[in-house]
Amino acid sequence: MQLKKEAKVISQLLSRSSFSSEAIREKLMNRRALVVTERLMSSKMIIWTPKREIVYSDLEGGTLDKVLGESTGTGRNFVSETAAVTSKNGKTRGYVTLVASLDQVQQVNMLMRRSQIVSLLISAVIAVILGIVFQKGLTRPLRVLTEQMKNFSLRGAGQEIRLATRDEIGDLAESFNAMSRKLKQYDEEQKVFFQNASHELKTPLMAIQGNAEGILDGVVKGEDVNKSLNVIIAESQRLKRIVEGITYLAKLENVEDSFGFQEWPLKQFIQESIDSVVALADQRGVRIVVDLKSVSAWKVDREKMKRALINLLGNALCYAESVVTVNGFEGTEQPFNRKTLIIEVSDDGPGFAPGEVEKVFQRFYSGDAGGSGIGLAITKAIVEGHGGSIVAFNGELGGAVFRITLPEME
Repeated sequence: MQLKKEAKVISQLLSRSSFSSEAIREKLMNRRALVVTERLMSSKMIIWTPKREIVYSDLEGGTLDKVLGESTGTGRNFVSETAAVTSKNGKTRGYVTLVASLDQVQQVNMLMRRSQIVSLLISAVIAVILGIVFQKGLTRPLRVLTEQMKNFSLRGAGQEIRLATRDEIGDLAESFNAMSRKLKQYDEEQKVFFQNASHELKTPLMAIQGNAEGILDGVVKGEDVNKSLNVIIAESQRLKRIVEGITYLAKLENVEDSFGFQEWPLKQFIQESIDSVVALADQRGVRIVVDLKSVSAWKVDREKMKRALINLLGNALCYAESVVTVNGFEGTEQPFNRKTLIIEVSDDGPGFAPGEVEKVFQRFYSGDAGGSGIGLAITKAIVEGHGGSIVAFNGELGGAVFRITLPEME
């Protein structure tokens, strides 16, 4: 390729000059004009006419026939490339033959092979070094993350993984930290739950035990026996309600498919909830007012939503002075622009005390009116099982307000 390229350059140079020995020698005086870039080896030149007469040659000890003859066949000693020198009218004026010895070509090839081998060795060394560097940079965070996962425990959940990476491994570590925090919070909530549950169960059990022992030991006699038995029955019923509430709440929080959604008339299941507490309302002299605006039906779990409303109505009746109001209307959830059903249960009682709003949905938290403290926690679990939310606040005119927001289901 080098000989061919160089021969073409020389032929184009000689095509514009007289094809005589003197003119050619003068043209070739400045060898820098014939230098071809990327030259790998030097070559000798023979310029000859179509009659095979040599016009110029810098090859010593070799004739044209010998050079051309030894450039072909198995026993060749030279490598040659010939280019024709043509005039403007396309007539061949002569030929330029560039010749390189085969030994020189082989030396160049050997040098190139050695260069390739050295380059490959250097590349291999660089690749190994880079591989080791990248391997340490990639596997070290993974080893740290794996070790933390293997040794994870709720007691040490507060110790978060700190990785100085801003890639997917860092995101994975942050996700693990978030999961660890949630597990820690859940564990703490369960501990508080069991502590409160044991306390709530202990109170009626002590009352039952005390009265039963008094009757058995003969300390309680006469008419007091009936009073003690009534206390035992009342505390047993209270204990039963607490256990049923705990069991129901555990079922809501642990069984994902416990909800069955169907479209029900809103007025129907709200009225059924009111019918369940109307006796208590009459006993306390409290009116229940219902105001439903432009909402006909909604997809809910009817029985569970009835229980949630009964809990809210029962809580409102405990604090209301004269009236409990149930409002139902449609809203819009932002930023999704999705339709929602909003149900508000409010009373005209004293409302929430400072700091009470944050505690009202906690398990076993009860206000001044008493109660098991499990009803509002059940209501919150039911609403969240519908994909909704519930909040509590004081109304503008006083009294407590519970607002349920349920998104529209497909």
